Amino acid sequence: MLRRPLLPCKAWSSHFRCLKNSRLAPRLVSEVARERPFEFVKEEGRGLSARAKRDLSLGDVVLIEQPVLAVENNGKGDEWKEDLHSRYEALSEERQSQVWNLHDACLQKPEKSLEGILFTNCIGRNLPVRFDAALFLELSRFNHSCSPNLEQTWNADTGEVRLVAAEPVKAGEELCTHYVELRLDRAERRQRLHENYGFWCECPACAQPSEESDKRRTEIKRLAESIEKDRQDRLKNMERGERSVKRVLKLLDKEGLHLLSWRKTHCLAGMEFALRQGDLAKSIQWARKGHQYARLAHGPDHRDTKMLLQLMEDPSSHPDFQFRTDEMKDWTAYVVVMSIAFVVFTVLYI
Repeated sequence: MLRRPLLPCKAWSSHFRCLKNSRLAPRLVSEVARERPFEFVKEEGRGLSARAKRDLSLGDVVLIEQPVLAVENNGKGDEWKEDLHSRYEALSEERQSQVWNLHDACLQKPEKSLEGILFTNCIGRNLPVRFDAALFLELSRFNHSCSPNLEQTWNADTGEVRLVAAEPVKAGEELCTHYVELRLDRAERRQRLHENYGFWCECPACAQPSEESDKRRTEIKRLAESIEKDRQDRLKNMERGERSVKRVLKLLDKEGLHLLSWRKTHCLAGMEFALRQGDLAKSIQWARKGHQYARLAHGPDHRDTKMLLQLMEDPSSHPDFQFRTDEMKDWTAYVVVMSIAFVVFTVLYI
C-alpha cells in the first residue's frame, strides 16, 4: 500500500474566517529553505515527531521537497524492483544511508528491505502507469493524524511535493499529515493503519470512539462519491449536486477536516453545477472560492490554481459552458421545428 493518499454560503463560514486572515501568497521556496518552520524532535516511545518552530497561518508552506527515489513502471512482474535498486545504487553513499534510516513497517525478516522502506514511506503521484511510487527523506518523517493539520499535494510540473498548513498551528504543536483514507470510521482507519504501518492510532480523532464522528466521515465519503457521479451526468441532478457540495463542506467544517484540495475539488464541482443551470454569477462565486483553496494548497503557479483563476474571470472557458450553449441551441431548434410542424398541421387538417 502506498503511504498517504494523493481530492459558498454558510458552508464556508468557519473555514473562510481563517482564509481571510491568511496570507494568500504562499512563501517562496527559498524562504521555506531559509527559515525551516519545523524541527524533528525525539520523543520517548514515539521516535521522531515534527514540531512547529513558530506560529503557522492557514496555507503557510512547511516543506517543498523533491523525491530521493521515484519509480514508475507499466510492465508486468517485478520490473519495478530492478528499476528501484538501480536508482538506489546511483545515489551517493550519504543519500543511501539516509534512505536506509527510514522506517520499514513491512518487515518479513529481521533485516530491512529497500522495497519495505519504499512501501512504508512512499506516495503515489497519480501517474497513468501500473506502478508509481515516490520516496521523500523529510516528508517520510512526519507522523500521521486522522485530523491532520498539514496537507500534502504533488506538483507534476515541478516534480515536487508541497506540504502546507491546513489550519492555523501554534509554535510547539506537532505537525501531522495522513497515511490512509480519512473518510472512514474510526475502527476501519485504525485497522488499516495497524495492518500497513504496525501501530494503533491514538490521535485526537481516534483517542475516544465517537459515533457522531463516524457518521460524519462516512457521510462525507458518500456525498463525495455522489457529487462525482452527478458531475459525470451532465443532464441530471444539477440542483442535487450543488446541494451535496454545500452539505459536504459543512460536514468537513463540523468534523474538523480542513484539507484544502478536497474543498477545491468540491468548489469546482459546485461551479460546474451552477454553470449547467445557467447561473453565471453563482458559478463565478464557486470558482473564486475554489481558486482561494487551490492557491493555498498548491501555490499561484500550479495548473489547478491557474485553471480556477481563468474560470473565475471567464466561466465560458469551461467545457460545460459550451455544452450548456449547445444544449440550449438544440432545445431552441426543437421548439422551432415543433412550432412549424404545429402550424403545418393546423393549416392542412383543421
